[in-house]
Amino acid sequence: MIRPRGGDFFYTEEEFEVMKEDLKVLKEAGADGVVFGILTSEGAVDVKRCEELKDLASPLPVTFHRAFDMVKDPFTSLEIVIKLGFERVLTSGQDSTALEGLPTINHLIEKAKDRIIIVPGGGITERNLERILQESGAKEFSLLGTASRAILHGV
Repeated sequence: MIRPRGGDFFYTEEEFEVMKEDLKVLKEAGADGVVFGILTSEGAVDVKRCEELKDLASPLPVTFHRAFDMVKDPFTSLEIVIKLGFERVLTSGQDSTALEGLPTINHLIEKAKDRIIIVPGGGITERNLERILQESGAKEFSLLGTASRAILHGV
């Protein structure tokens, strides 16, 4: 994941330069894909900067991370992220957890129509994964490391 700091997803020029350098390092290290997301101060996808990072990441697949949960209009932003060529969007449905955000996640999956993969993430555990799977129809999920280990080991 390319993210120079916690907090919001609006980055200074210096932070953006760090992101570009980090991406180059990940590519050189043999990364299979890249995850990032950049927003404007108005809460929209920063098309110019995302396009620049995506071009730099090529030919690696790119995922727009949970910065998506902070956009003002998720459905317009979904179309922008699709047009930019992202393969996936990681989202909790603009809620605290993916379980709470299921209505929005379902609407995003419906709107995406197989043009991009909507990946529910945020608070997914071995206890709620089955419900999220059944109620969302999502094909991929983002789990915390401890939850995924528990699922793999049948805990």
